[in-house]
Amino acid sequence: MAAPSFAYPERPESARVYYELWYFPMRVLSMITTTAWDVPTATFQDSVKGTIGGTKMVARNLGNEDGPYHLVAGSLVGAPVGMVAGALYGAGHGAAYGMHHGFVGYPSPHSGSHSMIFQGKGFVVPYDDNY
Repeated sequence: MAAPSFAYPERPESARVYYELWYFPMRVLSMITTTAWDVPTATFQDSVKGTIGGTKMVARNLGNEDGPYHLVAGSLVGAPVGMVAGALYGAGHGAAYGMHHGFVGYPSPHSGSHSMIFQGKGFVVPYDDNY
C-alpha cells in the first residue's frame, strides 16, 4: 500500500541515472499490476464487443440488423464466433497495453472501464522530456 507514495520522488538534476535506477522497481511493479488487470478486463470487454458485433453482422447479412428473427439467428451463429475472436484480441490487446502503459505510465485506452490506479497512474508518472 505504500508503493504509490514512493513512485515519483523528487528528482535532482544531478542524479538522473540514480533516480531512474531507484525508480525502475516501481515501473516493473506497475507493469505487472497493470498487465494483471488489463488482460482479463480487456478480454471480457472485447469479447462482449465481439459478441455484439458478430450478432449484428450475421443479422445484417440476413437482411435486417434489428429484426428479431435475424438477431436470434445472429446470436446462434455470430455471437460465439465473435466472442472467441474478441476474447483472443482482447487478451493480446490487454497484455500489450498493460505492459507498455504500466511501465511507461501513459493512460490506457480502456479508461472508461478500467480502474485508473491500474493504468500506471497509481504507480508510474509518464516520462517527461525536460530533464
